[in-house]
Amino acid sequence: MNVLHITPHLGGGVGRVLLAWLRKDKSSTHTVFCLDYANKKAIEASRETGFRLYGNTHVWPPMINNYIEKADIVLIHWWNHPLLYDFLIRRSLPPARVVMWSHVSGFYPPNVFTDALLKYPDIFVFTTPMSENTLEAKRASGDLRVIWSTAGTDHVKDVRPKPHKGFIVGYIGTVDYCKMHPDFLKMSMSVKVPGVHFIVCGGPNDEQMREEAERLGVGDKFTFTGPVDDIAPYLSEFDVFGYPLNPMHYGTCDQSLAEAMAAGVPPVTLGNPMERYMVDAHGYVVEEENYAAAIELLHLNPFLRRDLSGYLREAAAQRFSLDAMIEQWQHVFEDLMKKPKSERKWSGRVSGEGVSPSEVFIESLGDHVDDFRANLKGTPSFNWKSKTRGTAHQYSSFSPQDKILREWSDSMEVA
Repeated sequence: MNVLHITPHLGGGVGRVLLAWLRKDKSSTHTVFCLDYANKKAIEASRETGFRLYGNTHVWPPMINNYIEKADIVLIHWWNHPLLYDFLIRRSLPPARVVMWSHVSGFYPPNVFTDALLKYPDIFVFTTPMSENTLEAKRASGDLRVIWSTAGTDHVKDVRPKPHKGFIVGYIGTVDYCKMHPDFLKMSMSVKVPGVHFIVCGGPNDEQMREEAERLGVGDKFTFTGPVDDIAPYLSEFDVFGYPLNPMHYGTCDQSLAEAMAAGVPPVTLGNPMERYMVDAHGYVVEEENYAAAIELLHLNPFLRRDLSGYLREAAAQRFSLDAMIEQWQHVFEDLMKKPKSERKWSGRVSGEGVSPSEVFIESLGDHVDDFRANLKGTPSFNWKSKTRGTAHQYSSFSPQDKILREWSDSMEVA
């Protein structure tokens, strides 16, 4: 089968999952269109593996349509991104078999499902059963399925603890308070362990957090590495994976958490739905006030950490299987091939080329517009303050000529 992937960009956790899939799957021919950028790692993977990869394709509408017409299946990787919603709302697509895969949970705006979104493809796929509990999913009448998103664990299964000084609590992932808990630094500082040190790997706001730690007088307790290409050396030195996330974060199947578990590093997380589902009984899922105590307990019990490590490796190998994910997608593709191709047009409140960028943004929020308006008038939550992640700031950055978007962005503080 000839599969065309359309994604906002190729990088981060979604990029790792997709690249792992395309490296391993030889049953189909894959082409990837990034509406925005493809990072250096993705470009190198394309050259090594042989799949076609195109970046900044939003400027080539006729080319996109040409490839859609030729593809057996079009797989749209979805989260709230200005270029993707512009593509969905303002354009009509030629006849195609379309499946969407959501890479966010859909619970918290601005990354929410809408009725029109779930109706758009032939099949809509969630990355976690959590998403089936959203109001939009409960009232949807289309073909909804679940496929766990994973890049596999083979690349970290051989990680073993390496001797090091002190006690290291590690974090790998998005360094932005729309994902991390807003009190991440304070919660970390409350850990009373001799020689404790915190290593934070990832971006984009690592420099700002470094400055914040310095202002708090604890800069010497933290190392901010920025994005890293190879996480294995860091996982080998982590004693605990400290992963307190924003209660309203957008994540579903967190690749960093899966990799830490597969490497045998005991996780300590908060009791958000995603973490409860992923960690299950193989780590510590605690309330915010017990976060430091859980890490202190693991520090005092090295044999407990060792036992947990073995359980984690075994559970992660089964739960985060790349082969299982590819097999599930093969079934989806086989079902899609039984359907005729059909034209696509957005069925929401607005559609067509005349829709403004600010109208596209409002349409992306579905029934959650009031949440945006409330945050616009009051003190915005970190979900709305991010420079990316589907906020007014991100939409305005792609459409600076839209005065309404610019006003909305200017009225909200950027994190």
